[in-house]
Amino acid sequence: MALNPRIPATFTHMLIEHLQAHEVEPATVMPVGLSQVDSIAPEGLAISHWIALLDRAAIHLNDPCLGLHVGQRITPRHLGPLGYLLLAMPNLGAALDKLNQYQRLVYDLTPMKVRAVDDGIELVWDAEHGRPGQLSDDTVLATLVQFARDITAGPQLQLSRLSYINPPPLDRRPYEAFFECPVDFDQPETVLRIAADALFRPLKGNDPGLTSLMETQVRQLMASLPASVAGVSALRQTMGESLHLGEPTLADMAAAQGLSARTLQRQLAIAGTSFNRELAAVRQQMAEAYLADFRLTLSDVAQLLGYSEHSAFTRRFRATTGCSPKLWRQRLKPE
Repeated sequence: MALNPRIPATFTHMLIEHLQAHEVEPATVMPVGLSQVDSIAPEGLAISHWIALLDRAAIHLNDPCLGLHVGQRITPRHLGPLGYLLLAMPNLGAALDKLNQYQRLVYDLTPMKVRAVDDGIELVWDAEHGRPGQLSDDTVLATLVQFARDITAGPQLQLSRLSYINPPPLDRRPYEAFFECPVDFDQPETVLRIAADALFRPLKGNDPGLTSLMETQVRQLMASLPASVAGVSALRQTMGESLHLGEPTLADMAAAQGLSARTLQRQLAIAGTSFNRELAAVRQQMAEAYLADFRLTLSDVAQLLGYSEHSAFTRRFRATTGCSPKLWRQRLKPE
């Protein structure tokens, strides 16, 4: 998982296209500056911002299955070089292997694990890295399944079973209709099972000559992503757990991890970052998540982030985002 997980711009592009297809002006749902495809940064959106956008769009369209519908809009062009690399592979199994190798380009929150079973494979997403919620999970799973179906030659790809980590929806029928397999909810992890014979299904765009060119581009994109360093990830988690107690210090955070301050500084330097930079990133990520929870007042958010004064939180947030916490929340809040 990345140090600061984000949803790639791909998903936001599909959401915009879905809104436009329903004659909804994206600006009525999305904050100013994010309602045009060409205005979205390539690195995408913070997870908390993405979840809030899905919530707003689902309410506006009165569509609790919005994620299933947005995911069905996926095409190779949405995924860039990775999409065309997957399309050029000889069979579905090879494409899934490449997806597993380069998955950070597609979904950088909960890593997908591939698990062999007697009658095929399971694609697994656990709860260790967070629970983004039903709408986000629906979008990712629908995107994966729709893309696999679109690039596979012959009859439509059939799935063996889908287990969701999320609680059951009010109506299961849209899930059973789209995935066309048994769908369970309230499971320990999200698991998509694919039969062994499906892995040998040829793909429509199989092109060995294109594979090398596309893979070179994909590797360059992977190299541009922030490094995932265990020590820095642990620091961020420790910071997040202690922020409400006040301003974290380097010495305290190092001691909490059983390290000396000098060792922690060295780990951060190796990762190309610093203690203050990580503290600012954690605060910003948590601030966005807290602001998306409308039960919290702005004073509550400031206190949870370890600020002694509400004004200090406002100044820091405005310096980072260009707007006040109040305005940020107004842009997220459903009308």
